[in-house]
Amino acid sequence: MKKVLLALAGLLLILLSYVVLGNLKVEEVSGIDSAGATASPVTAPAPAPVSTGNDKITKVSIGDKDEQKDIKVRSHVYTVINKEDDLKKLAYTLSYVLFPKNLSGHSNKITASYKRYVEVLEQIQELRKIDKGNVMVQKSLRFPRTDNHFVLFKKGEDESRVTVENYNYELSYKVLDFFQEKYPNVRFDDDGPYIITTASNVMNGAKDFSFLYINLSNFNNSAIREAIESYKKRLVDKGNSDIEKLEGWRYSLLAALTNFNDDIHLVRSAMAGDF
Repeated sequence: MKKVLLALAGLLLILLSYVVLGNLKVEEVSGIDSAGATASPVTAPAPAPVSTGNDKITKVSIGDKDEQKDIKVRSHVYTVINKEDDLKKLAYTLSYVLFPKNLSGHSNKITASYKRYVEVLEQIQELRKIDKGNVMVQKSLRFPRTDNHFVLFKKGEDESRVTVENYNYELSYKVLDFFQEKYPNVRFDDDGPYIITTASNVMNGAKDFSFLYINLSNFNNSAIREAIESYKKRLVDKGNSDIEKLEGWRYSLLAALTNFNDDIHLVRSAMAGDF
């Protein structure tokens, strides 16, 4: 009998130990320490930025990919802003036209970079212009906006065209600094131009977003038009989907051509994906 009682006592102790340990584990999982105090929640680190593409065309994803907005556009327009306050008021799909180097001095007109800046400004300003007030949040809109808005920066608020000389380089630097801070792997230190596209205004504290950008720094001046037209078509057809290797290669091919007029058919076939 004595042995039976000892065995039962031992079994009881084992059962009690399981109960105690089980309670401790439940408390640990629920964030309660052994003294009954609430433990601080563990915050998972933000995902590192992820990019696809190459040095000519790139997509960068910041934060949670599932929370990022998609680009869905059908056409392209442009607008002009003059003040830093306007940067945070803009809405909808935006394509910032960015010049990293101040070439407003007259002595720079003979450089390839100056000619690229002129070509980009002329091509963008062939689009339909809309007032910047119409690119800001309009709660009364009945239908979603389906335009991609190229954003040019200009000194002064007169109605003259944007040129290399009156371009607002300070605003351009602020936008470039913002995206470089979000994605330190790229320096944006080539001559450009760069065009950076977002599905909405991400300069208002957005945490989860993606952006596309094209680097026109090394494109032959005669190939700039084809590059921008291809980029515009890409935004309509593919939005801000990841950059596939073949697509990046096509832009590299376009940038490498030195005699664009002789190779125009080759280039257009490549950019259209015919080979």
